[in-house]
Amino acid sequence: MAIQDKFREYREDVLGIKQKEMAYRLGVDPAVLSNYELGKRDFPNDLLVKAKEVFGMTDEHFLAMMLGRPYGGGGRNTARLLEETREAQARYYASFAEAFGGAIEQSGELRELIAFVSGQDPKTRKEMLSVTKRMLDIFKDMNRGEHA
Repeated sequence: MAIQDKFREYREDVLGIKQKEMAYRLGVDPAVLSNYELGKRDFPNDLLVKAKEVFGMTDEHFLAMMLGRPYGGGGRNTARLLEETREAQARYYASFAEAFGGAIEQSGELRELIAFVSGQDPKTRKEMLSVTKRMLDIFKDMNRGEHA
């Protein structure tokens, strides 16, 4: 399996995050990350190192990804893989909180938004976040037009 496939597998199956979230955390445009994951462009080495740091990959997992091999040599039992996945997710969520905790601390509006959205049932929350994402895309497009 090629590195782009292992990278996407780690993002989707281990971390359970969307491509846009990963792109924003790595400081690259989502379309660029998509091209890396599709194999249309090679991953720059510095981006792979940054991904290891930002997403808290273990050395073993990173090496397996770089070599295109199954994580753990394919010999891990399901319970152990599930535990390691949970640990990887916990490391990621901790790094996310560390990276963005300051913005939450400094913005009453952001805290209010998070509290309000969190209090909704899952279906309503998903709809609200979908609308918010569309609004952000419109805002980004408008902002690009001003800087073009």
